[in-house]
Amino acid sequence: MIKYLPLILLLASCSSGPGYEFKDYPMAIPVSYSIMNAVSEDTICGVAVSLVQEFYDSSNTAGTILVLPGWNYERHRWLDETSLKEEAKRRHYRLILPEMKRSIYATHYYPETSIEARKEKTGQWLTDTFIPAVQKKYNVLVPSGRNFVMGLSTGGRGAVYCLWKLPEVFKAGASLSGDFDQSRTPNDYLMTSVYGSYDKNKTRWTHDDNLLFVADTIKQPIYLAHGDADKVVPFNQSTSFYTRLKKTNGKVKIHFVNGAGHDFKFWSGEVMGIMDFFDGLK
Repeated sequence: MIKYLPLILLLASCSSGPGYEFKDYPMAIPVSYSIMNAVSEDTICGVAVSLVQEFYDSSNTAGTILVLPGWNYERHRWLDETSLKEEAKRRHYRLILPEMKRSIYATHYYPETSIEARKEKTGQWLTDTFIPAVQKKYNVLVPSGRNFVMGLSTGGRGAVYCLWKLPEVFKAGASLSGDFDQSRTPNDYLMTSVYGSYDKNKTRWTHDDNLLFVADTIKQPIYLAHGDADKVVPFNQSTSFYTRLKKTNGKVKIHFVNGAGHDFKFWSGEVMGIMDFFDGLK
């Protein structure tokens, strides 16, 4: 008989270029459940965390997935607007969703970083403070386990950041509509609010937290998805990252979708593909 834990965390410009295989636009999967029927709240390291019942104990789990929201996206939207919770339960995965608010997952801040940006948690806080606290309190996301990370939009950047910083923790990751090279968007408000102006800080923009620059050090399997009609994060963020990754990482799966935008219709349609990808990794 499968046993249930009493509480388990549920924390909380564009052309394809040659060689990219476009897929049909996946339809969003209707979600009819109410997550709040199963969720209570906690706080870990000063961050809002959601707790959920009905997840399988360690002897039956398929793994643990850290799920990251995009910039200013409330963490529950992953659960309200996609089939992720249902798929995780069906496949026996635990989910952890922290509330990252307006983080861009930078390692640290600078003298030029705005006052507003300084209020948000960094990527370094996520990897060096939050994850160790979760490991200690719940004994999940421990090294060498079946741990995965996924995110959308800026959270897609955060997912790859976690793969880069914690290769001993995360077995694989998935990034939807992510941004990896801030130097491609030198006038972007979110990036300038952290890194300062591009003209005065070019090295910072091209090297610090620039995931394209460190792509050859990331060896875990990665699922990359992006729509070529994305008007928020340029499609070439993912195509250029894939081009760099595939030189040294033979375990990259891409799903570049013709006509898809930056929305939950697209992201919901990627859930099954991501979960199949994680399931297929031994």
